[in-house]
Amino acid sequence: MDVARLLPDRALKPRWSSATALVYIGAFVALTSTTALFAIVQEDHGDAAFVGYSVIAFALALGGALWLEQAERAVAAGVLATITVLFFGLVVGAFENLVGLLDLDETDDGYQPGLLVVELVLITAAGVALRRFRAPLLVLVAAVTAWAAVADLGSLFEWDDAGELLSLAVGVVLIAAGVVVDGAGQRGFGFWLHAVGGVALGGAVVALVSGGFGWALVGLLSLVYVGAAYRISRSSYAVLGAVGILTATAYFSLDDVTLFALVPAGEPSAPGIEPWQSVLWFVGAGLLIIALGLLGDRLRREAGEPEA
Repeated sequence: MDVARLLPDRALKPRWSSATALVYIGAFVALTSTTALFAIVQEDHGDAAFVGYSVIAFALALGGALWLEQAERAVAAGVLATITVLFFGLVVGAFENLVGLLDLDETDDGYQPGLLVVELVLITAAGVALRRFRAPLLVLVAAVTAWAAVADLGSLFEWDDAGELLSLAVGVVLIAAGVVVDGAGQRGFGFWLHAVGGVALGGAVVALVSGGFGWALVGLLSLVYVGAAYRISRSSYAVLGAVGILTATAYFSLDDVTLFALVPAGEPSAPGIEPWQSVLWFVGAGLLIIALGLLGDRLRREAGEPEA
């Protein structure tokens, strides 16, 4: 498959600055706030009003994206195009909810075919918008939606851990796609494929493992991630590897492991381990992460590669 035909000629490369940060933060706040507003509209005025206001939000976002593109504000246009795609998916979901194809209020884990339609629409719309606006942020929408769509299929199977195993498979596919895109000279579009793929794969492994041996595998996978970061020059794997090292450390030294239990402050130590020993575990983990960073820097210098 010719990747060049599926992607624009070149990715939009936002220059990180105060202005760019404000655009991204403002867009996120507007998106979450508007979504919360729609929930209020649906509750107060019904499903038909929900559809109508969703269409208005979609139209306004699309018009704003096109206006910003015309004004040569490419970064802001790409961000607003991403919001447009999400609103379009919301329009489809709201309409399905109105006609009874999708129940947005369903609280159980049953699979809804209407949800797959929304997910396919989001992926398709993200692809169309990507061709025009060249914003890598749209790849994030497509990758996360694809992950969710495949993982949702796990509820159709009777066997345990189906969703986790499907997430693992999605992670492998997204990472492979990222490598292919990088190889085609489109690294700007590959970032989110690697990032989402790494989270999907690593998250699935964490969800599947149990016991000391399983969490030792998490630690080993974390080292593999760090190695991959240097091998393919993707720092997202270094970040995920560091998180994995800290999570495994938390398992062996703390009584309770949560996403935020990556430092020992305020957390009880594991049975048979004194609090000072828990802290010492994390000191060792921090020093290991530093050592891995210094090793990678040394390898980069020996290879004559420029500083990232």
